Amino acid sequence: MPDMEPVLTSANSILGLNLDGERLLIVYGSPSGMVQERLSVSTPASRSFQAILKLITTSADRLLMITQAQHLPLPDCVSVSITGNYDPFSGILESSPDFPEWKSEPLKSQLGLRFNLPVFIEQHPAAGLLAEMLFGSTDASGTQVYLSFNPTLRASFSLNGVIYQSPGGSAGDIGKILVSETPDPRLNRYLTLNDYVSLNGLAFQALRLQPSHWDLTTTGSKVLQAASEGDPYALEILERTAKMLGVNLAPLIHLLRPRQITIAYPVSLVAANFLPPLRAAAAAASGLGGLELPQFTASQFGHRQPELEALAPAISALRLRASSR
Repeated sequence: MPDMEPVLTSANSILGLNLDGERLLIVYGSPSGMVQERLSVSTPASRSFQAILKLITTSADRLLMITQAQHLPLPDCVSVSITGNYDPFSGILESSPDFPEWKSEPLKSQLGLRFNLPVFIEQHPAAGLLAEMLFGSTDASGTQVYLSFNPTLRASFSLNGVIYQSPGGSAGDIGKILVSETPDPRLNRYLTLNDYVSLNGLAFQALRLQPSHWDLTTTGSKVLQAASEGDPYALEILERTAKMLGVNLAPLIHLLRPRQITIAYPVSLVAANFLPPLRAAAAAASGLGGLELPQFTASQFGHRQPELEALAPAISALRLRASSR
């Protein structure tokens, strides 16, 4: 049975949460997207559901003590961007690659109980696409595709400004597409797009193909940073990754014929090196060209994207309700 939607028609302030396996980002912001205070903390090693709920509560209390000292009002609602398969109809996070211990956790109801406020939640890629439509230059008409890379490769879709949502929240998990014909002997499994295109995949490919150039602490973020600094090894990995993604996007392009495909932060930081091979590979694999191909763009928010993702679910819901009155 779906949760009843919170009755909230306006808000002056929003408590935004952006949660993944590396950190919890909490922001205090406004419906205009302005962030007045922020707090970032590492997620605990256990990452159990109860441990994360405690972390959210204690961290939010710390942030709200700061805002109250500035005589700012208490938040009117909670907005959440989270990794994993979140079911928007039940309010349950079915599973998450960042939190393997979580199984069908009642995320929305638990946050509602802890804060006694209306709660709005979206998966990372959906929240990112909402942020683009709310604050970016994205034309929401037609079909839009938004690609996020952390922790896995996922896509969100919208049609004329409405985000597609599926029961169970499993739609868009395109990183699971198999791309190898034989099992990888080291992993003892077939490789997927996630092994090439996600942030972890970038690090995996760098260590697999260029072991003498990278140390074992290499992460996808380090590969992206090296690419932005002109490292030819990192640029080679980035080009290979973009081509792999472009080839595998061809069926999706034929199926949806999107007007625009947007790549998210942090890959957006190296868009100048990533987008040209991505577009060329998608054109070659799909047989489309010119105006038949979607526009390939990158998020323009840079390091602000996680903050805007945190606020976007609530802001979008508030604007939708305001427009329907």
